[in-house]
Amino acid sequence: MSKPFFALAALASAAALVAAAGPARAHHSYAMFDSQVTLTIPGTVVSWDWTNPHSFLQVISDTGQHWSLEAASPSLLSRNGVSRNTFKPGDKVAVKVHPRRDNTEGGSLLSATLTDGRTLLFEAARPPRPADAPAQ
Repeated sequence: MSKPFFALAALASAAALVAAAGPARAHHSYAMFDSQVTLTIPGTVVSWDWTNPHSFLQVISDTGQHWSLEAASPSLLSRNGVSRNTFKPGDKVAVKVHPRRDNTEGGSLLSATLTDGRTLLFEAARPPRPADAPAQ
């Protein structure tokens, strides 16, 4: 086989690696949420989905809207004292979120205040943003 063939194969392999890295990095973007807006939503827990790669808190607001709120992974949340048993269906909560930019009822979970007065912080459980990444 000739040198041009190997050079072309190496170039194609490098291009494939770069193309595959884009979606993996984009997965951890919070660009779908409006970080300039913070909403406080009082409501009732429907479910707490303790799943990878992200956990989700489903809440029915006091005005009847169903909110799907994204949190970090269980491994990161557990370091902040959050567990699969933190929320139960029927629990009353007041959550703070960065809402979705598309105006659907969803957002990035920042904190949850429970009826006993405790406030759980979820934003601190996210991996830190690299210094060179653009602000969101």
